[in-house]
Amino acid sequence: MADWSKNSTLLPIKDEEGNFKYVDFSHANAYDTLSRPIQTVLNSVADGRTDEDGIMNDFIGGMFTSMKEFAQPFISESIWTEAVTDIIARGGKTRDGFQVFNPQDNPGDKAYKIMGHFVEAQMPFSLNQLKRLDQSIESVDVLQKGKFDKYGQAYEFGDEFAGLFGFRSVKVNPDRTLKYKVADYQRGVRESRQLFTREALKGGPVEPNEIVDAYLNANRALFSVRKNFKSDVDAARVLGITQNGLRNSTDRLSNVEISSIDNNVFRPINISPEIRQAFAENAAKIGESNPLIVAADALGQIQQQLSRTSLLEPEFPLIENPLLPIMEDTLATPNTLNLPNINSNIVGNVNNINSGSQLSNLSTEQKLRILFPQG
Repeated sequence: MADWSKNSTLLPIKDEEGNFKYVDFSHANAYDTLSRPIQTVLNSVADGRTDEDGIMNDFIGGMFTSMKEFAQPFISESIWTEAVTDIIARGGKTRDGFQVFNPQDNPGDKAYKIMGHFVEAQMPFSLNQLKRLDQSIESVDVLQKGKFDKYGQAYEFGDEFAGLFGFRSVKVNPDRTLKYKVADYQRGVRESRQLFTREALKGGPVEPNEIVDAYLNANRALFSVRKNFKSDVDAARVLGITQNGLRNSTDRLSNVEISSIDNNVFRPINISPEIRQAFAENAAKIGESNPLIVAADALGQIQQQLSRTSLLEPEFPLIENPLLPIMEDTLATPNTLNLPNINSNIVGNVNNINSGSQLSNLSTEQKLRILFPQG
């Protein structure tokens, strides 16, 4: 679903053909401003049930998100200012990351797309909604020709007409959504690998234990990326994606990668020959020995251990860096206290005094002077 509907009040629907749909009731709910913050907190807590970091962290995160959404109409740009900012400040991208024009376009195409972006932003009512309504009526081609939009989607008149009153039902399309999830997954994998290469291949002197630390950190991020994508694939199956649709949506991933994720097998980062060569060249430039050679055995052991890790695990396994020095904690527990010696003769005499003697009548200070005559 769209990001703006994530914390909305959704009404699930199933049509006669068994397709899942939902209605974003927040568009027609007059009390959405009051109920949305509560729904946001509940969603955040529900999403964090398996992250093992405690319900309070999820509750606080949901509070911040709900506050941001509540204040969004008051602190965000106006419609015209936002459109101008998309072109000037954001370099041709909207706030949500959609590209208005390609930087490689010729000046004429850029100007046409920029003007179209400005006009669309200032159009009264909802231009896209009117286009969908036009496409849902095959005999009408006023705003949009044909039945399908540029993404190949068709629309039903009943759903689009209800949208005029805030009750538009949106068909759940797991095939199309999973393609976006694949793009997010591939970006996450690249960024996880960069945590290793950027830290370990800085160009200056690098200690072997720093290489192992960077490798562990990169795999920790990669574990989260693969685990999230596994959840996305499982969700697509629940929503009825076919096996053929799953293959088409994930065709940018290798069969090995899909198979390992399907079987909940975590594939750790493999240090490629190019990366190994870069380590050797960097070390030669600064006249140092190659630190990767020292770290190789530790990296191999960690990679072997991680390859046995399941994506069903709630957290990344706790693995100590074997190249870090072991700090032995020795508690300072003195065998004797710094007190003066006790006169054993006096103690013997004290023990010979019965309980009814005058010792019980002495003050504490007098008793201490008897026990510690030198103190």
